Amino acid sequence: MEQLEKLKEFRELGLGEKVLKVLSKKGYESPTPIQRLTIPALLKNDKDIIGQAQTGTGKTAAFSLPIIETFEHLDYIQAIVLTPTRELALQVAEEMNSLSTSKKMKVIPVYGGQSIDIQRKLIKTGVDVVVGTPGRVIDLIERKLLKLNSLKYFILDEADEMLNMGFVEDIEKILTFTNEDKRMLFFSATMPEEIMKVAKNHMKEYEVLAVKSRELTTDLTEQIYFEVNERDKFEALCRIIDLTKEFYGIVFCRTKTDVNEIVGRLNDRGYDAEGLHGDIGQNYREVTLKRFKTKK
Repeated sequence: MEQLEKLKEFRELGLGEKVLKVLSKKGYESPTPIQRLTIPALLKNDKDIIGQAQTGTGKTAAFSLPIIETFEHLDYIQAIVLTPTRELALQVAEEMNSLSTSKKMKVIPVYGGQSIDIQRKLIKTGVDVVVGTPGRVIDLIERKLLKLNSLKYFILDEADEMLNMGFVEDIEKILTFTNEDKRMLFFSATMPEEIMKVAKNHMKEYEVLAVKSRELTTDLTEQIYFEVNERDKFEALCRIIDLTKEFYGIVFCRTKTDVNEIVGRLNDRGYDAEGLHGDIGQNYREVTLKRFKTKK
Protein backbone atom coordinates (compact mmCIF):
# COMPACT_ATOMS: atom_id res chain seq x y z
CA MET A 1 0.00 0.00 0.00
CA GLU A 2 2.86 2.34 0.87
CA GLN A 3 4.50 1.67 -2.51
CA LEU A 4 1.21 2.38 -4.32
CA GLU A 5 0.98 5.67 -2.44
CA LYS A 6 4.31 6.65 -3.98
CA LEU A 7 2.65 6.31 -7.39
CA LYS A 8 0.27 9.18 -6.67
CA GLU A 9 1.58 11.19 -9.63
CA PHE A 10 0.93 8.30 -12.03
CA ARG A 11 -2.61 7.97 -10.65
CA GLU A 12 -3.18 11.69 -11.20
CA LEU A 13 -2.17 11.25 -14.85
CA GLY A 14 -5.16 8.93 -15.29
CA LEU A 15 -3.82 5.41 -14.76
CA GLY A 16 -5.96 2.82 -12.95
CA GLU A 17 -5.18 0.43 -10.10
CA LYS A 18 -4.27 -2.60 -12.24
CA VAL A 19 -1.60 -0.66 -14.11
CA LEU A 20 -0.39 1.03 -10.92
CA LYS A 21 0.16 -2.35 -9.24
CA VAL A 22 2.38 -3.43 -12.13
CA LEU A 23 4.35 -0.17 -11.90
CA SER A 24 4.74 -0.73 -8.17
CA LYS A 25 6.16 -4.23 -8.69
CA LYS A 26 8.58 -2.86 -11.29
CA GLY A 27 9.84 -0.20 -8.89
CA TYR A 28 8.40 2.91 -10.53
CA GLU A 29 7.90 5.91 -8.26
CA SER A 30 7.34 9.09 -10.26
CA PRO A 31 6.85 9.84 -13.98
CA THR A 32 9.56 11.32 -16.18
CA PRO A 33 8.89 14.62 -18.02
CA ILE A 34 7.89 12.92 -21.28
CA GLN A 35 5.56 10.58 -19.34
CA ARG A 36 3.92 13.54 -17.58
CA LEU A 37 3.15 15.08 -20.97
CA THR A 38 2.24 11.99 -22.98
CA ILE A 39 0.11 9.86 -20.65
CA PRO A 40 -2.69 12.41 -20.04
CA ALA A 41 -2.56 13.58 -23.66
CA LEU A 42 -3.25 10.03 -24.87
CA LEU A 43 -5.90 9.32 -22.24
CA LYS A 44 -7.82 12.59 -22.35
CA ASN A 45 -8.06 13.54 -26.05
CA ASP A 46 -7.90 12.04 -29.53
CA LYS A 47 -5.13 14.13 -31.08
CA ASP A 48 -2.09 12.67 -32.77
CA ILE A 49 1.19 13.32 -30.97
CA ILE A 50 4.69 14.39 -31.89
CA GLY A 51 6.89 13.85 -28.84
CA GLN A 52 10.47 14.98 -28.34
CA ALA A 53 12.18 12.39 -26.19
CA GLN A 54 15.69 11.00 -26.16
CA THR A 55 16.58 7.38 -25.48
CA GLY A 56 16.53 6.67 -21.75
CA THR A 57 13.82 9.19 -20.84
CA GLY A 58 11.01 6.66 -20.41
CA LYS A 59 9.25 7.19 -23.73
CA THR A 60 8.37 3.49 -24.16
CA ALA A 61 6.36 3.59 -20.94
CA ALA A 62 5.01 7.00 -21.96
CA PHE A 63 3.19 5.61 -24.99
CA SER A 64 2.67 2.06 -23.65
CA LEU A 65 0.88 2.84 -20.38
CA PRO A 66 -2.12 4.67 -21.95
CA ILE A 67 -2.46 1.87 -24.54
CA ILE A 68 -2.46 -0.69 -21.72
CA GLU A 69 -4.87 1.36 -19.60
CA THR A 70 -7.52 1.42 -22.36
CA PHE A 71 -6.75 -2.05 -23.72
CA GLU A 72 -9.51 -4.55 -24.47
CA HIS A 73 -9.13 -7.96 -26.10
CA LEU A 74 -10.10 -7.87 -29.79
CA ASP A 75 -9.42 -10.23 -32.67
CA TYR A 76 -7.11 -7.93 -34.64
CA ILE A 77 -3.83 -6.03 -34.26
CA GLN A 78 -4.51 -2.82 -32.36
CA ALA A 79 -1.13 -1.08 -32.50
CA ILE A 80 2.12 -1.18 -34.42
CA VAL A 81 5.40 0.31 -33.22
CA LEU A 82 8.09 0.83 -35.86
CA THR A 83 11.71 0.95 -34.68
CA PRO A 84 14.94 1.53 -36.64
CA THR A 85 16.76 -1.55 -35.31
CA ARG A 86 16.13 -5.15 -34.30
CA GLU A 87 17.60 -4.56 -30.87
CA LEU A 88 15.20 -1.71 -30.16
CA ALA A 89 12.24 -3.76 -31.42
CA LEU A 90 13.13 -6.53 -28.96
CA GLN A 91 13.62 -4.06 -26.13
CA VAL A 92 10.34 -2.21 -26.72
CA ALA A 93 8.33 -5.44 -27.09
CA GLU A 94 9.82 -6.84 -23.89
CA GLU A 95 9.03 -3.67 -21.93
CA MET A 96 5.47 -3.46 -23.27
CA ASN A 97 4.85 -7.09 -22.32
CA SER A 98 6.25 -6.57 -18.82
CA LEU A 99 4.10 -3.45 -18.29
CA SER A 100 0.92 -5.16 -19.46
CA THR A 101 0.93 -8.31 -17.31
CA SER A 102 -2.29 -7.24 -15.54
CA LYS A 103 -4.14 -6.89 -18.86
CA LYS A 104 -2.51 -9.86 -20.65
CA MET A 105 -1.86 -7.78 -23.77
CA LYS A 106 0.20 -9.82 -26.25
CA VAL A 107 3.11 -7.96 -27.87
CA ILE A 108 5.51 -9.56 -30.36
CA PRO A 109 8.66 -8.26 -32.07
CA VAL A 110 9.17 -8.85 -35.81
CA TYR A 111 12.51 -8.20 -37.48
CA GLY A 112 14.90 -9.47 -40.11
CA GLY A 113 17.28 -12.22 -39.04
CA GLN A 114 14.55 -14.31 -37.44
CA SER A 115 12.63 -16.96 -39.38
CA ILE A 116 9.45 -15.72 -41.09
CA ASP A 117 7.81 -19.03 -40.08
CA ILE A 118 8.37 -18.30 -36.38
CA GLN A 119 6.77 -14.88 -36.77
CA ARG A 120 3.91 -16.26 -38.88
CA LYS A 121 3.05 -18.77 -36.15
CA LEU A 122 3.16 -16.07 -33.47
CA ILE A 123 0.86 -13.80 -35.48
CA LYS A 124 -1.59 -16.65 -36.13
CA THR A 125 -1.97 -17.33 -32.40
CA GLY A 126 -3.42 -13.83 -31.99
CA VAL A 127 -1.49 -10.62 -31.38
CA ASP A 128 -2.51 -7.26 -29.93
CA VAL A 129 0.60 -5.18 -30.65
CA VAL A 130 3.40 -5.66 -33.19
CA VAL A 131 6.80 -4.01 -32.71
CA GLY A 132 9.02 -4.25 -35.75
CA THR A 133 11.56 -2.94 -38.20
CA PRO A 134 10.14 -1.46 -41.42
CA GLY A 135 11.64 -4.02 -43.82
CA ARG A 136 10.26 -7.05 -42.01
CA VAL A 137 6.87 -5.40 -41.47
CA ILE A 138 6.58 -4.77 -45.23
CA ASP A 139 7.64 -8.36 -45.92
CA LEU A 140 4.93 -9.71 -43.61
CA ILE A 141 2.30 -7.41 -45.13
CA GLU A 142 3.19 -8.46 -48.68
CA ARG A 143 2.98 -12.12 -47.67
CA LYS A 144 -0.51 -11.31 -46.32
CA LEU A 145 0.55 -12.42 -42.85
CA LEU A 146 0.11 -9.00 -41.23
CA LYS A 147 -3.07 -6.92 -41.47
CA LEU A 148 -2.95 -3.34 -40.24
CA ASN A 149 -6.38 -2.16 -41.37
CA SER A 150 -7.94 -1.88 -37.89
CA LEU A 151 -5.20 -0.10 -35.95
CA LYS A 152 -5.88 2.12 -32.97
CA TYR A 153 -2.27 3.33 -32.83
CA PHE A 154 0.59 3.78 -35.32
CA ILE A 155 3.81 4.62 -33.46
CA LEU A 156 7.23 5.67 -34.76
CA ASP A 157 9.98 5.25 -32.18
CA GLU A 158 13.23 7.17 -32.77
CA ALA A 159 11.86 8.80 -35.92
CA ASP A 160 15.06 10.75 -36.57
CA GLU A 161 17.04 7.50 -36.67
CA MET A 162 14.48 6.15 -39.15
CA LEU A 163 15.33 9.12 -41.37
CA ASN A 164 19.08 8.64 -40.95
CA MET A 165 18.76 4.98 -41.94
CA GLY A 166 16.68 5.73 -45.04
CA PHE A 167 13.36 4.31 -43.84
CA VAL A 168 11.05 7.20 -44.79
CA GLU A 169 9.83 5.53 -48.01
CA ASP A 170 9.20 2.30 -46.10
CA ILE A 171 7.17 4.19 -43.49
CA GLU A 172 5.10 5.82 -46.23
CA LYS A 173 4.52 2.42 -47.82
CA ILE A 174 3.41 0.82 -44.54
CA LEU A 175 0.99 3.69 -43.94
CA THR A 176 -0.83 2.87 -47.20
CA PHE A 177 -1.89 -0.45 -45.63
CA THR A 178 -3.36 1.16 -42.51
CA ASN A 179 -6.80 2.55 -41.70
CA GLU A 180 -7.36 6.31 -41.64
CA ASP A 181 -8.95 6.55 -38.19
CA LYS A 182 -5.88 5.43 -36.21
CA ARG A 183 -3.94 7.69 -33.85
CA MET A 184 -0.37 8.46 -34.86
CA LEU A 185 2.46 8.98 -32.39
CA PHE A 186 5.96 10.04 -33.47
CA PHE A 187 8.79 10.08 -30.92
CA SER A 188 12.22 11.48 -31.68
CA ALA A 189 15.17 13.24 -30.04
CA THR A 190 15.02 15.82 -32.85
CA MET A 191 12.33 16.54 -35.43
CA PRO A 192 13.95 16.80 -38.88
CA GLU A 193 12.00 18.50 -41.66
CA GLU A 194 11.38 15.24 -43.53
CA ILE A 195 9.82 13.57 -40.48
CA MET A 196 7.62 16.64 -39.91
CA LYS A 197 6.58 16.40 -43.56
CA VAL A 198 5.43 12.78 -43.03
CA ALA A 199 3.56 13.90 -39.91
CA LYS A 200 1.79 16.78 -41.65
CA ASN A 201 0.86 14.57 -44.61
CA HIS A 202 -0.74 11.88 -42.45
CA MET A 203 -1.77 13.43 -39.14
CA LYS A 204 -5.13 15.17 -38.88
CA GLU A 205 -4.85 17.24 -35.72
CA TYR A 206 -1.69 16.88 -33.66
CA GLU A 207 0.05 18.39 -30.68
CA VAL A 208 3.77 18.67 -30.08
CA LEU A 209 4.98 17.53 -26.66
CA ALA A 210 8.49 18.88 -26.20
CA VAL A 211 10.50 18.31 -23.05
CA LYS A 212 12.58 21.35 -22.12
CA SER A 213 16.25 20.86 -22.99
CA ARG A 214 17.34 20.81 -19.35
CA GLU A 215 14.88 17.95 -18.74
CA LEU A 216 15.91 15.82 -21.72
CA THR A 217 18.29 13.75 -19.64
CA THR A 218 16.73 11.69 -16.90
CA ASP A 219 17.55 12.74 -13.33
CA LEU A 220 18.99 9.26 -12.79
CA THR A 221 21.81 10.06 -15.22
CA GLU A 222 24.87 12.00 -14.09
CA GLN A 223 26.96 13.32 -16.96
CA ILE A 224 30.71 13.70 -16.57
CA TYR A 225 33.30 14.26 -19.26
CA PHE A 226 37.10 14.02 -19.25
CA GLU A 227 39.46 15.80 -21.63
CA VAL A 228 42.31 13.47 -22.64
CA ASN A 229 44.66 13.14 -25.59
CA GLU A 230 43.64 10.63 -28.26
CA ARG A 231 46.59 8.37 -27.40
CA ASP A 232 45.55 8.31 -23.72
CA LYS A 233 41.88 7.38 -24.25
CA PHE A 234 42.22 3.66 -23.67
CA GLU A 235 44.30 4.07 -20.51
CA ALA A 236 41.76 6.60 -19.22
CA LEU A 237 38.94 4.15 -19.90
CA CYS A 238 40.73 1.40 -17.96
CA ARG A 239 41.38 3.81 -15.10
CA ILE A 240 37.67 4.72 -14.91
CA ILE A 241 36.71 1.03 -14.88
CA ASP A 242 39.25 0.27 -12.16
CA LEU A 243 38.09 3.15 -9.95
CA THR A 244 34.39 2.31 -10.32
CA LYS A 245 33.25 -0.42 -7.96
CA GLU A 246 31.62 -3.27 -9.92
CA PHE A 247 31.74 -1.28 -13.16
CA TYR A 248 28.77 -2.07 -15.40
CA GLY A 249 28.25 0.00 -18.51
CA ILE A 250 28.36 0.61 -22.25
CA VAL A 251 31.25 2.11 -24.21
CA PHE A 252 30.24 3.72 -27.51
CA CYS A 253 32.74 3.76 -30.39
CA ARG A 254 32.83 5.64 -33.69
CA THR A 255 33.30 2.63 -35.99
CA LYS A 256 32.88 -1.15 -36.01
CA THR A 257 36.66 -1.48 -36.27
CA ASP A 258 37.04 0.61 -33.10
CA VAL A 259 34.57 -1.68 -31.31
CA ASN A 260 36.55 -4.79 -32.23
CA GLU A 261 39.83 -3.18 -31.23
CA ILE A 262 38.61 -1.89 -27.86
CA VAL A 263 36.93 -5.20 -26.98
CA GLY A 264 40.11 -7.09 -27.85
CA ARG A 265 42.31 -4.80 -25.77
CA LEU A 266 39.92 -4.94 -22.80
CA ASN A 267 39.80 -8.74 -22.98
CA ASP A 268 43.60 -8.86 -23.12
CA ARG A 269 43.68 -6.99 -19.81
CA GLY A 270 41.21 -9.36 -18.20
CA TYR A 271 38.05 -7.26 -18.43
CA ASP A 272 34.79 -9.01 -19.34
CA ALA A 273 33.78 -7.13 -22.50
CA GLU A 274 31.69 -8.00 -25.56
CA GLY A 275 31.15 -6.08 -28.79
CA LEU A 276 27.89 -5.17 -30.54
CA HIS A 277 27.61 -3.89 -34.11
CA GLY A 278 25.90 -4.69 -37.40
CA ASP A 279 28.50 -7.17 -38.65
CA ILE A 280 28.02 -9.45 -35.65
CA GLY A 281 25.44 -12.23 -36.11
CA GLN A 282 21.92 -11.57 -34.82
CA ASN A 283 21.84 -14.62 -32.55
CA TYR A 284 25.16 -13.67 -30.95
CA ARG A 285 23.96 -10.09 -30.43
CA GLU A 286 20.81 -11.29 -28.70
CA VAL A 287 22.83 -13.57 -26.41
CA THR A 288 25.20 -10.68 -25.60
CA LEU A 289 22.32 -8.32 -24.80
CA LYS A 290 20.68 -10.93 -22.58
CA ARG A 291 23.95 -11.52 -20.72
CA PHE A 292 24.42 -7.78 -20.28
CA LYS A 293 20.89 -7.32 -18.98
CA THR A 294 21.15 -10.18 -16.48
CA LYS A 295 24.76 -9.28 -15.56
CA LYS A 296 25.97 -12.79 -16.38
